[in-house]
Amino acid sequence: MPRRGATLLMAASLVGLSWEIHADADCLKRVFGIYCLGGSIQQLRQQYPAGMPSQQQGDRSAIVYRQGRERTYVMAFKGKIYKVLHTYDPASQITLKNLREKLEAKYGPYRDRSHYPAYARTKASKIGAIRRGEGELKHVWPSSDKSWRIELEWTRKLGISLSYISTVQDTEQQEARDREL
Repeated sequence: MPRRGATLLMAASLVGLSWEIHADADCLKRVFGIYCLGGSIQQLRQQYPAGMPSQQQGDRSAIVYRQGRERTYVMAFKGKIYKVLHTYDPASQITLKNLREKLEAKYGPYRDRSHYPAYARTKASKIGAIRRGEGELKHVWPSSDKSWRIELEWTRKLGISLSYISTVQDTEQQEARDREL
């Protein structure tokens, strides 16, 4: 006959296992090995409480996790994670090139959604426009089923960032925001 402590441990393990199965059923994409697009932000807070909660605005909430000078922003709408964004430091051509090469190797060619002022034709002038806030680099990789996408961006505000976004939930939160205006 097993000891009571061992029985409780085995029961807890089974409950934990069933929770993991349930959590993965809601997960569109596991991001950075931790975050689950479509998953519960409340469960994330319980599993990784070290994040800094930001202000909640209606149905929107977020948690910010710091890793030195870099940050990971986890954004939710109606309790479900719709976006995970990680900033990279330093914001340089080398950082951008390394990230883009890794993403292209895994997900194929990107769609360029960048925009710059008309005068910015060279790489140096485009980077200058980004740093002045006059342009932005944006490369997009949609998933094969279009349920999520990846965005690699370089902007003045965040520097270089990599986002994983749930397409349906992002559209829902944008529509709700537009109705609030």
